[in-house]
Amino acid sequence: MNEQERERDILDATADLLLRVGYNKLTMGDVADAVALHRGLVYLRFKSKDELVEAVVLRELDRYADAWREQVEDDPRGGSVASVYRAMVHALKALPLASAIVARDAEVFGKYLRKRPSFFERRPNAMGTSEFLQVMQDAGTVRRDVDVQAVAFILDALTPALRSTFPGESGQPSSDEVLETLADMLETLAPAHGGDLETGKAVLLSGLEQARADQGGQES
Repeated sequence: MNEQERERDILDATADLLLRVGYNKLTMGDVADAVALHRGLVYLRFKSKDELVEAVVLRELDRYADAWREQVEDDPRGGSVASVYRAMVHALKALPLASAIVARDAEVFGKYLRKRPSFFERRPNAMGTSEFLQVMQDAGTVRRDVDVQAVAFILDALTPALRSTFPGESGQPSSDEVLETLADMLETLAPAHGGDLETGKAVLLSGLEQARADQGGQES
């Protein structure tokens, strides 16, 4: 096994253990056992549990960005606000660890969230919902009369509810049903002529690439 394969296996095992037992119970010994390596070989690559967890988080965010971009590019209305939420939900459903990262899930990340500074505090500030809506309004895909701060407040409140539909429990709408209803609601934010979707898509993809560049700079 070469170093690249060994690192991939270590990160895969850590991601699986984070979702199954959480940060608080995760140990470097658990990771070593999961990949049939001596603990010293794990420490040779990652000096601490926190360094290992952060490497997993960075990799997962990169996967999330790839999935999000693919969804936006494939969506015929990929420059609309609704398309962003479609892309977000589809990507997070496929990537449960990314979903936990975005939500800062205490069951998964436990005590790590209270560390100072944690990865979540050191990472470049992600564009907030109101800033995103303002950018989309400036690009012409959101009506000029829309109160972007009010809409951002509502969307931020709805996002945890969207994530709660992922397990598909009986007695509640499916994530696809909730998503399509939300998308229909978000389509009302667009101008009557539909808006400049190509410009909106370009703005979205450019913002994603900038965020990834910032993240890469931080990692180095």
